[in-house]
Amino acid sequence: MRASERRHPCRFRLWSAASSTGAEAYSAAMILAEAAGTDGQLDWTILGTDISTRVLDEAMRAIYPCDQLDPVPQDLRARYTMSGRGTKESTGVARIVPELRRRVRFGELNLIDPPYPVSHGLDVIMLRNVLIYFTEAQQQQVIANIVGHLAIGGWFFVGHAESMIVQDHRLAQIAPATFRRKGD
Repeated sequence: MRASERRHPCRFRLWSAASSTGAEAYSAAMILAEAAGTDGQLDWTILGTDISTRVLDEAMRAIYPCDQLDPVPQDLRARYTMSGRGTKESTGVARIVPELRRRVRFGELNLIDPPYPVSHGLDVIMLRNVLIYFTEAQQQQVIANIVGHLAIGGWFFVGHAESMIVQDHRLAQIAPATFRRKGD
């Protein structure tokens, strides 16, 4: 194969901007790992941020009660979680496998305190079910700041109750809770 025919890796970056205990970030990681299994050129990473260090500690441990994993399809649970064994404390829980934990990192971030120490040109930003806790002015400021980190053509997801909150000229609404960044 000539050098001009080689495929370059596809970089995919996702930010879970209010990640809480990491369930959203790890769910996305499972989907991206599946996609990478189909396309070996896919290089992906996920950043999860939250204001609470307590929930971030839980996210970094990546241990969840098995009942919280019920919505995850069984085949994905089998591939991407390890069941607790042995002690009473470890039964009834599962941990996200190391291969996914290596690609997901977490950090503390207050969304109403820009600038954000987050890369620009991101492919997907998920800001679900947090805008409802801010004042209207804070909502618009957070959205403006977040969208500045999104690549042109990138996807922005909010909670369904937040669809009407999103008012940014750089975004086109594609579906409820789903927006895409327009060209500048």
